[in-house]
Amino acid sequence: MAVAALVSVVTLAALRPAAAAIGLVDKPGGRKLHDGEVPVIGGIAMFAGIFAGLLLVKSPVYPVLPLLAASTFIVLIGVLDDRFHLPATVRLSAQIAAVLMLVYGAQLSLGNIGAPFGTGDIEMGRFTLVFTMLVTLTMINAYNLVDGVDGLAGSMALIAMVSIAAVAGASHVGSTVALTVSAAIVGFLIFNFPTPWNRKLRTFMGDAGSTLLGFTIVWVALGVSQGSGRVVSPVICLWFASIPVYDLLTCFVRRSLAGKSPFTPGRDHFHHELLRGGFGVRETLGILTGLQAVYAVVGLIAHFNGVPDVVMFAAWSILGLSQYRVISLIARQHSAYRLRKDANSAN
Repeated sequence: MAVAALVSVVTLAALRPAAAAIGLVDKPGGRKLHDGEVPVIGGIAMFAGIFAGLLLVKSPVYPVLPLLAASTFIVLIGVLDDRFHLPATVRLSAQIAAVLMLVYGAQLSLGNIGAPFGTGDIEMGRFTLVFTMLVTLTMINAYNLVDGVDGLAGSMALIAMVSIAAVAGASHVGSTVALTVSAAIVGFLIFNFPTPWNRKLRTFMGDAGSTLLGFTIVWVALGVSQGSGRVVSPVICLWFASIPVYDLLTCFVRRSLAGKSPFTPGRDHFHHELLRGGFGVRETLGILTGLQAVYAVVGLIAHFNGVPDVVMFAAWSILGLSQYRVISLIARQHSAYRLRKDANSAN
């Protein structure tokens, strides 16, 4: 784990001088409101850390080489997208190819989804490949879309990985893999978490990093929730990634109801709503990360106390349906508070 963090940090430090020369920088403009050009090398650094750390992990439950090959492909396409802005069809095709590597190379798939409807465990049977692909693509793009505020996507992924490690237990290889990925994320967050002291070192993960995080979360979750190594229900795993998934589904539904393509970029994500309500970057990060931490703790408590899947899935779904209203209410209340405060100051 220490190796993953160290390699992540060293790679970030080594690549920063070259980022501008090769065009891996994010420039402000349009929906991007940051100041100055920021290196977009976090995904490469996290991958290097994960790669180095996982080479030390040996287990038949996690065939490392096929998974690293799939991750390499995800990161490569992500880097090319960060540099050249690839068409959506190319990105989607690459993600589908990575899922096929996951299923056929690593023999990991979502064949059992637990008992979300109280009728016993549901086996996907002939639909396993399609369902695995749907869930993996959803997770990849959920973490890609939530990456709109410094520290947010990394913190969300870190919570998910630590939660998975907690349910897996110290003796399960899934815990080792999850903590290895967590260490690489921590190495990146040193350069990305919004603190005053690291602004000169500010670095973005880019699409290479956000898609890698979504993919690795599915990878680790499948290892602990499927097959002979199963230690947790897939329903519980939903709680560990609630905010990114809620955010993606909410945006897709609201855009579709407005007659827009759900794939059209927009400023309608949870973090945008909070920023419009007058919250700063750190406050927005704290609210969303805090909510995700609470949901993860709920999932952990339910897991260790044997709460039925049907109860947890119903609760997760209700939260999902109400999440946008909750975020909007927080934003509106804060905006009203700021207006009252400004009016009192003027008087």
